[in-house]
Amino acid sequence: MERININPPSEGDVALGRSRTHRHSGALKAKSDAYVEYTNKTLAPEQTDFMIQSLERKADLRLRRTYVNGVPMEEVLNSAPVLTVGLKFLPGADKPQVSRSEQLNMEGKEADQRDALWRVATAGSLLTQCSVSPDLQILQTDQTAGIVARARSQHDRDRQIPDQRKALALSVTRKRDYDAVTIDSDRVTVVNDLRNGNWDLRGLLVEVDWSSLWDLIVNYRNIIAGGGPDMTFEETKGLLETMIEDARRLCIRSPILFRMATRASIINSENTRYGINHGPVFKTLTTSKGIKEIISHSAAYYNSLDTGSANVIQQYIRPRFLQMIVLLLSLLNNEDLAELKIFLEATYKLKADRRDIELLILKVVPLLSINPQVFLKALVPAIDGFPLECGNTDTDEAHNHIWNVINKRILTDGYLLPGTVEDLGRRSLSWIVKWPQDGFSSSMIFNNLQYAGRLRAINDIPPVEVHTGSDCTELTVVMTDESKYVINPRDLDNIVYMTPGRYPMQETAGAKRCFDLVIEETLLNGDLHQAIKMTNGIVYKVNEWLKNPRRGSSKMSRLVRRSGDLQPFLGDFRSPGRLTEVVATLEQATLAVTYKLEGRRDSRYDAIQNMARDIRQLRAFINHIEQRADAIDHSFFSQEKRELKQNLERVKAQIDQSEQSRTSIGLEQELSNEPIVKTIYPEGSRLGENETWNEYKAWCQDHNGILHIEAMGSMIRDVRWLTAELVELSLDREPSKVFVTPLQPVPEGYRNDEARIGDTAVLVGHYVAIGERSEDTFESHMAYTMANYLRIVNMEKETQSRRGRNRMQESDRKLVWRFK
Repeated sequence: MERININPPSEGDVALGRSRTHRHSGALKAKSDAYVEYTNKTLAPEQTDFMIQSLERKADLRLRRTYVNGVPMEEVLNSAPVLTVGLKFLPGADKPQVSRSEQLNMEGKEADQRDALWRVATAGSLLTQCSVSPDLQILQTDQTAGIVARARSQHDRDRQIPDQRKALALSVTRKRDYDAVTIDSDRVTVVNDLRNGNWDLRGLLVEVDWSSLWDLIVNYRNIIAGGGPDMTFEETKGLLETMIEDARRLCIRSPILFRMATRASIINSENTRYGINHGPVFKTLTTSKGIKEIISHSAAYYNSLDTGSANVIQQYIRPRFLQMIVLLLSLLNNEDLAELKIFLEATYKLKADRRDIELLILKVVPLLSINPQVFLKALVPAIDGFPLECGNTDTDEAHNHIWNVINKRILTDGYLLPGTVEDLGRRSLSWIVKWPQDGFSSSMIFNNLQYAGRLRAINDIPPVEVHTGSDCTELTVVMTDESKYVINPRDLDNIVYMTPGRYPMQETAGAKRCFDLVIEETLLNGDLHQAIKMTNGIVYKVNEWLKNPRRGSSKMSRLVRRSGDLQPFLGDFRSPGRLTEVVATLEQATLAVTYKLEGRRDSRYDAIQNMARDIRQLRAFINHIEQRADAIDHSFFSQEKRELKQNLERVKAQIDQSEQSRTSIGLEQELSNEPIVKTIYPEGSRLGENETWNEYKAWCQDHNGILHIEAMGSMIRDVRWLTAELVELSLDREPSKVFVTPLQPVPEGYRNDEARIGDTAVLVGHYVAIGERSEDTFESHMAYTMANYLRIVNMEKETQSRRGRNRMQESDRKLVWRFK
């Protein structure tokens, strides 16, 4: 495939309506240049001849390609071993596609095998690893030798076919062939489960939005390569806020990463790749191993936050940085996570067994499912490592039972899931958040998950907020030119997606004028589509000639039947999809430009590359049609031949118009691909570290489900609502006052349900567990009903003498509280 260089626009080109100054234009260009270099290093061969053969409707099309040191060769090397490759492709750059995929998985349908060219090119791309260095250089590493060695060790020699066994032996004895393998389209299979099959090479391919993932990786590298304490607080704050925006964009634009059903695929994969699926190959942007390397380089920066920083900096930076760590951890497979276990526990104080990391992800990352059934079936293997037991697990009763078992199991590992008045208080298992009638379809229920073990940094990491709450009526956004406006929260996703329309915005300062952000879409390859439509009309006519030779036409009969074989009919040239340019303007100034292929975002460079490839292939197909037409004797079909030539000339003219459109894309100024660079979300009381911690132990008796909590606690003697979010509890015992906040907004008329005088308050880590005495228990076996949890904001303790404090056992002040 041809490498295309994008030249910077001239002053005259820039003046074409792109008048506003865009922030961080240098950073935009650096990221774009790195992406172009990456793309040029990962280009797949086009194989136009194979494309034309596929259009001749030949049965059993097969493609074989040899790779030496990860580079595709023109000739197939017979001595190179042929690998058996398994691929699992998870499409997911838009929500409707992800939902359809989950539905198809529920129905158990077989995976789409796509075409031979895609299978071979994608399998070949698994032979190399690409990564981005801290200085944004593209590093490419060949893995062929290791793959061949593993294939040899894994193959059962007795079951190999002789040719394959001979090829594997030759690959060892001949050094020049050792780093060569052949990919055969008949030996590459797209499957739903990579665990079923004996593969020499396998890969999980996860489709993501290229720009948000690329920006997140580059910005993360910038912050950990920036010298830690050498960066000012404002510099670090700005970069972290940008990364949080990148993470939110990734959540919105790459929904496949944030589906509960995706977790098991990522966990159990061996060669995990994240990229885009445009053209004849899946193009990898990063891998699980690449993410692992990024995380491992972050220690120096994070450790620099422990000393020499003001408390306000700690409270602001550490939780946000840890959010990014968790987001990156969610992209690691089992093998790469295991290699980071000691590092994560020593550096970040995060318990790093797979079960613990999955619970951490559930707490911080918003994971969704199309329905509660899919959510629960994906939740169990993610936490426990094995699927649900066979049987009828689709009833409400079964869902409730499974949910109760999950809560009991995680309790044995030190995890407690607090709930609200609406979730707790059943006659039995009152301490477990109930499985609602409509079930759970989101991991938001785990937002308040708490761990009581030694490594409990999980408790200080707030959830990543992607969407505002229902009570939010307006959002402040910062545009690419650094101006600030207020928008309706309902418009945010559409603006992020660059969905065509008009979106009202109001200035935050000055006269607070109102404007419309206008997002418009223009079709770029309309001329190419018209050329393809005309070409397919010509194909129809040529096929008519081939299947209906005129009576008495001996020459035509000889043409149709050469050596007793029919000339293959031509198939229609497949449309490449609608390529559009989407432009966002405000006050007649352009703020952002992006490109979409069939509604999914494309980089400018990929748009140019894909359009150039389509034009080249269509020209080659036109040449092939002309050769077919020239083979027909001019004494026959003379009128039809003249019409054919005229139509072909019209097609060529349309292609030339399309070429001009493609060239004009490269002259555009490099702008942001969306108009909003930052969304200022309403800050809740959760963000930041909570230094208040009350030690406790919790366990459950299996035979009766009663929860035992060994902790400090006492009866509530007064409740005062200081604000709608802050409550003062006065207790009989130390501590005398506890300031708490509800886990969700509480209407004024229902405040009395949160905590009442006479309730029991048990201090459990960062929370106060509110219990009311159960009416059906005896004094000797007193048990409480769990009514609510409130999050502790602060505690007021009475002044005590320091003398003798170290001799006092904290357990002397604790009691064992029983909740049925």
